[in-house]
Amino acid sequence: MTVTATVPRTGTWGESSTRDLLAPLELPFVTSVRVTHSDEAIETALRLGGTVVLKAVSDEVVHKTDAGLVELKLSTSDEVRAAYERLDQKISALGLADAGIVVQEMAPEGTDLFVGWNRDATFGPILIVGLGGVTVELFRDVARHPAPVTAEQAATMLDSLVSSRLLQGFRGAPEVDTAQFCGIVARVSRLAVEAPEIAELDLNPVRILPDGRCLVLDASAVVLPVQDSTTPAAPGPDLTTLFRPRSIAVVGASRAPDRPGGKVIRALRRNGFRGPLYPVNPAGGEIDGLPVVRGIDELVNTPELVCIALPASASIAAVRECVARGVRAVMVFASGFGEVGAEGAALDAELRDAVEGSETLLCGPNTIGIVSAHHKMAATFSQAIDRFPDTPSGVCLVAQSGAVAGSLVSREISDGYSIGDWVTVGNQTDLDVADYISYLAGLDTTRSIAVFLEGVSDGAAFRRALHTARDAGIPVTVFKTGVTAAGQRAVASHSGALAGSQDAYRAVLEEAGAIQVEEMSQLLEVASTLADYPTPRGRRAAVITTSGGAGSATADLLTLNDLDTAEFTDGTAQALAGLLPKFASVANPLDITAEGAFTPGLFTEVIDVVAVDPHVDAVCIVLTSITGNDAVRVANEIAAARSRSDVPILVTWLVARPLAEAGMTTLASSGIRVFIEPARMAAALRHLTKGTSRV
Repeated sequence: MTVTATVPRTGTWGESSTRDLLAPLELPFVTSVRVTHSDEAIETALRLGGTVVLKAVSDEVVHKTDAGLVELKLSTSDEVRAAYERLDQKISALGLADAGIVVQEMAPEGTDLFVGWNRDATFGPILIVGLGGVTVELFRDVARHPAPVTAEQAATMLDSLVSSRLLQGFRGAPEVDTAQFCGIVARVSRLAVEAPEIAELDLNPVRILPDGRCLVLDASAVVLPVQDSTTPAAPGPDLTTLFRPRSIAVVGASRAPDRPGGKVIRALRRNGFRGPLYPVNPAGGEIDGLPVVRGIDELVNTPELVCIALPASASIAAVRECVARGVRAVMVFASGFGEVGAEGAALDAELRDAVEGSETLLCGPNTIGIVSAHHKMAATFSQAIDRFPDTPSGVCLVAQSGAVAGSLVSREISDGYSIGDWVTVGNQTDLDVADYISYLAGLDTTRSIAVFLEGVSDGAAFRRALHTARDAGIPVTVFKTGVTAAGQRAVASHSGALAGSQDAYRAVLEEAGAIQVEEMSQLLEVASTLADYPTPRGRRAAVITTSGGAGSATADLLTLNDLDTAEFTDGTAQALAGLLPKFASVANPLDITAEGAFTPGLFTEVIDVVAVDPHVDAVCIVLTSITGNDAVRVANEIAAARSRSDVPILVTWLVARPLAEAGMTTLASSGIRVFIEPARMAAALRHLTKGTSRV
């Protein structure tokens, strides 16, 4: 459907114009007749029969009720005449040149819902459904999904509403038949894709009658010129020479250990890069025991990856040399490109031009590099990482902030965990976040991907990358910055008022099965949980603790995370009664008491009993003041139980890390995540229950 071919005017469209615009969809609009004088209004009302509504319709006023342009429940000719005259006077007072008056039948009572969309600048049309009328903005209880959707997906969107119980027969009310409404949503969503001219659409309310039939009572739209920014989908590039290069040159290599060119050389050597390594510097000589080549053109062999540690303008010249030499991948560390204004943007354009049309991949600029623990490669000048752990993990990190990435990875390694591959994408002049996600999702070593995301320019490519990961069974966890409303465009319709880039990102991530975390520190924490733990059978958790207070607090947190506190079977309760002190309760949350905590072997026995209870889908352990040698003993007991368990076993240890560090490290080396507080453990379990685990 090409809207502007039929009605070429752009701008805001009121009810009457929008009805004409949507005529090809054959939506069940309420009967509406335009009239030009009061006698005609009366005749029309009599012909429609029963109670009617009069409206003044205009493209200049979208929210007619706010402007006093709607007259409801008119049942006599005198009421119709008086209403017409009032509306006629208001049209004149407001100076609405395009306005007309319509007579509509008064719709029977029913349930009002809303459907609309906003065309996000990054991701395209984002469909929105929710309760209708003014409540859509008052309560903001809406569900979003990238268009198009099926009727089944529309039903799922309705089920996700907080107010969904109102549709399901709340307090004895009959259940609302939403089948026809879901069909309308599906039809409208297809139009969102087929008619790029319609930037926003509002059908509000759509009234569902007791028999399931729908009536569209009002509509508005925004039509804008189409800007064709689409690019054909292409397969993701093979980034092997960036993440698994067989040889590396460092241009701008330095003897100074505090310079980026010096740090990169030393990081590569310290972490055991196994291939040829070529320092490049016009001064020649030797760096860290390696002979220095004076220029790229003097290299005997062409390296697969060249790391460029030069200022911005010099980096561009070096990239051109690499392209001419046939280098497969380059990494530009320098800042001073697109992130610093017009002059930097011009340099960025030069850099893009240097690689465009070639087979040379570009990471950066403004990147701190790429690290692959699997390949023993640390092509980075980050000070946050010293040496890799002995065993790489399956967790990958793609970050738009190098400093944050290094900090998060350093904390993981310090706490006894590991990392697989990580990249800071920089300004994304060539390769972007989507390219890295797609590549990492295809590696046999990848079990989970974490993304520190500021924003993307190609929404379609980003969605494809998320779907690639999902289809490969690789969970993706995202921490998104820029979640405030600053910079959002004010729009006239309800859809626009509710829409915003953060809402679009959230809808896209949810549709693709990605996990969005709210705290930066949760990013690798949740990603590693998804990599290392099996998906629970259900949402029922057992809590085992050494503190009654910690147990009750954890039970509250499970509920707040939409998880259930499991009820033990009689057999489980009897078995626990035989293990625990006589004064201990055997209910869930299960406090094994201080006496039990210091009884050797008890933790293993208790976990073994609880983990096989058919009512238990996961075990959450909260440890308090267990320190020193006892910490190591308890950690070994938990690890032993976990090795035999088919359900996830998660641990929170509340005591200060130095007091129980040996125990925490023991758990980490056994593949058990240690959380610093129950709230983060409960949140991780909630994400795990969504079925995106790699295990």
